[in-house]
Amino acid sequence: MGRKLVITIAREFGAEGHEIGKQLSERLGFSLYDKDMLALAAEQRGIEVGELAPADENLIEKFLGPYHVLGRLTFSKSDELFKLQSEIIHNLGETGNCIIVGRLGDYILKDKENCLKVFIYAPLEDRVNIIKNKHNIDEKSARRLVKKMDAARRDYYNYYSDGKWDRKESKDLMINRGVFSVEECVELLEEAARKKMREMDEM
Repeated sequence: MGRKLVITIAREFGAEGHEIGKQLSERLGFSLYDKDMLALAAEQRGIEVGELAPADENLIEKFLGPYHVLGRLTFSKSDELFKLQSEIIHNLGETGNCIIVGRLGDYILKDKENCLKVFIYAPLEDRVNIIKNKHNIDEKSARRLVKKMDAARRDYYNYYSDGKWDRKESKDLMINRGVFSVEECVELLEEAARKKMREMDEM
């Protein structure tokens, strides 16, 4: 196959987009990029990742770290970081088959024909239960975390995508994690990816 396929996975917090992306990457033999995208951008800037996303013992702060970058850096530096991440995403799409979770991958690659844009979502109650069980916290804390992360992601995505994060017309495939298990989501995406690759081979 000549052209490389890029799969972008946007996701609601608690819908297990990372887990789905990880298993899909193993099925397809694709590289997976998620939180390490921040490390790649930091490396290009010649600074430590800790300067961009300080570690925090608090659970909410731990998850909000990358989004708090906007608050900890000046907007010009935050914009610079986003520009670097965008360049990295474009380069990854040209050099190898890969899966990019979050980081506005679908928006950054919106004009690329070799990109399969996916959105993973789930009802609030399902996501609260997933987070509660995964992190062994009470329901109130899980609900608070999900709502804060939803707001943080929405603000981050909307700031850089002109409010286009959850627009259905910008996605190729939307999957309800509340209906399908992680394994079933992976199977659906694998079938869609292999179909996309066949179509690319015929072009």
